[in-house]
Amino acid sequence: MPWHKWWLPVLTLALVCAPLAAQETTPVRYDNYKLVRVAIKHTGQIDQVHALGAQLMSEGEGLGPVDYLIPPESMPALQKLQVPYRVLNDNIQAAIDAERASMARSGDVSPLDPDWFADYKTLEQVNAKLNQMAADRPDLATVFEVGRSFEDRPIYGIRISGPGAGKPAIMFNGCHHAREWISVMVPMWIADKLVYEYDSDARIQAVVDQIEFFIIPVVNVDGFVYSQVERLWRKNRRPAPPGYSCMGVDLNRNYATGWSVPGGSSASPCSEEYHGTAPFSEPETVAMRDFTLAHPQIVATQSYHNFSQLIMSPYGHTTALPPEHEFFMELNKGQHEAILAVHGVTYEYGPTCTTIYRVSGGDVDWYYVERGIFSFCIELRDTGTYQFLLPADQIIPTCEENMAAALYLAEWFTTPVKFAFPDGLPTRLTPDTPENVTVKVIAVGDTLDVASPRLYSRIGSGGAFTESTLIPLGGNLYQATLPPTPCGRTLEYYFSAATTAGVVGVSPQDAPNTTYDTFAVPIVIVLNEPLSTNPGWTTQGQWAWGVPAGLAGDPQAGYTDGTVYGYNLNGAYTNNMPEYHLTTGPIDCTGLTDTRLSFWRWLGVEKSAWDHAYVRISNDGSTWTNVWENPSTTLIDTAWEYQELDISGVADNQATVYLRWTMGTTDSADVFCGWNIDDVLVRGLDPDGCPPVLGDLNCDGALNVFDIDPFVLALVDAAGYAAAFPTCDRMLADANGDGQVDVFDIDPFVMLLISGD
Repeated sequence: MPWHKWWLPVLTLALVCAPLAAQETTPVRYDNYKLVRVAIKHTGQIDQVHALGAQLMSEGEGLGPVDYLIPPESMPALQKLQVPYRVLNDNIQAAIDAERASMARSGDVSPLDPDWFADYKTLEQVNAKLNQMAADRPDLATVFEVGRSFEDRPIYGIRISGPGAGKPAIMFNGCHHAREWISVMVPMWIADKLVYEYDSDARIQAVVDQIEFFIIPVVNVDGFVYSQVERLWRKNRRPAPPGYSCMGVDLNRNYATGWSVPGGSSASPCSEEYHGTAPFSEPETVAMRDFTLAHPQIVATQSYHNFSQLIMSPYGHTTALPPEHEFFMELNKGQHEAILAVHGVTYEYGPTCTTIYRVSGGDVDWYYVERGIFSFCIELRDTGTYQFLLPADQIIPTCEENMAAALYLAEWFTTPVKFAFPDGLPTRLTPDTPENVTVKVIAVGDTLDVASPRLYSRIGSGGAFTESTLIPLGGNLYQATLPPTPCGRTLEYYFSAATTAGVVGVSPQDAPNTTYDTFAVPIVIVLNEPLSTNPGWTTQGQWAWGVPAGLAGDPQAGYTDGTVYGYNLNGAYTNNMPEYHLTTGPIDCTGLTDTRLSFWRWLGVEKSAWDHAYVRISNDGSTWTNVWENPSTTLIDTAWEYQELDISGVADNQATVYLRWTMGTTDSADVFCGWNIDDVLVRGLDPDGCPPVLGDLNCDGALNVFDIDPFVLALVDAAGYAAAFPTCDRMLADANGDGQVDVFDIDPFVMLLISGD
């Protein structure tokens, strides 16, 4: 009997049996409990807030803004602590009551009913729908048991894949934390679409035929069942250890990698982040570990949580960056853009530790470090006032936008050879000068032929590509050398590499039909201000030049100078501060294109819902355009960060350009440092800095087939050419260089055209 057949009776039995462990049935109420955002200034305040009976409502806690649920009777004591706070929701029970009423109205919806996703579901309803999908499409879907929980409930998943074997696999999972109900609905939506739209959606059919999907919607089955009673329960249901009255372990702090690293979990059983007695002390995390070990074809995992609207990758337990950081950021950005395109909702992205806070013993780090799996966590939608109680009318939109991200992720893994460029690709080339490019090449779920990476390049379009071998730099890094390119000419190029099995990958993905292009043109620097002395820019409010006030979080030295480093907010910015500006004098960008501003920053600011930081530009000193503002997540730099901004839309070919760094308005009493800047540079391209291209008779900067008719006109009718191209030089038709334009230039012109030189 095939392995999936004998699981179905087991699953059916589980759905009709009585609960496996006795559960309380009287709902826990939170009448008049306040959802409060507290600005933690030092770690001692965390204990003080806990003493008030506060329940953690953020994913973690540390310095900066942390959300808590505060009993109404504890609010006067919170005020006496003199800790800055903001009430986000005055009565969280009202949201719980509305949610329960909605679920009661929806009743027991059929697993096939489109309204199944209109409200949240119980574990029994989730399992019934998994069964239904497997029964409807046994050719695509099979239900399996991952393992069993502390209370001996089965943890179920569904395998979805088209015909064929030997495919890479992706695993989606939800509900490590019991109260995060939307994290159940998203993987269920993904499973639903992969199964029921396989025949009607060509994109879905393509990924299901090429990828094996494992979808586990509820990891914390015991906690999820109990959250129907105590809606804000987070952990699993392990009994309290001797001497304690607090139950449960935070399953997403119980994986081995980074387990118990300080600042990202807790050794206290009463903490919402309790990491357990040892790595993998909990049967639920053991089940996830063993399932992954048994399926080495898994190349990617996606864990769903809420709330915060974030896409996060390794690491969580340390601020260090993983070796594949560039690939993670490519995938983070791709998912961000896929989500944004659906409903216009923004999910910020980056490494877990610096994007949200330290997470020690999380699943994302274990999958990556121990199994080499590309692992991600998505924090789903955030209303700002309901946190884990995302209203039911946002279930389907949240599922739709995350389905787009899931498809993008799956498609990325359909080809094994991947390229990244740690230092980026050149936006322009120095004329007649070779340019080195660092290339990172990996084979996902396969083995790279380390001798295979190649560069293919040509000057201009239409000619043959020249092949060159990339030089190994160690690890997955290689060096490619772009050839010298004449001023005013375009270099087209692409990369290729292969696995040991002969599977070839290229970058860009459809090369050589699409190539990377870069232009050789002189660059002009119009502002190069190291700020080691005061340039006299205009300051307002707390802005000052020199050494900061020494507040915790401020840099203690400049990026390139050990004592002074430029302009700063001179310590923490104040609460309720209006906009204060640092403004440069006028900068002359006449004749420049593709103008860029770059500088080094050390910035600490709360999320843009509360505090605001901007970089602005003007070409008249009165009308200002934002070119950057702080994101919707708290941003705290812990080292000098390089920032480059495209200011071409306002600055190109302008004689008076002003730059401005703005802080304000503010709405919190933070310990953050605000703006600190150093080494400001403004540069642009000078398209008129190249000598004319011989044979470029239409004066578009390139020699190509579009110059043939103008060449003929220049050859036979000098006056006609001057009238048609009044700004061009007819002597560019003197291809043989004898000082005349005549029939003896025809063959040299043809040779120039063919060679592309």
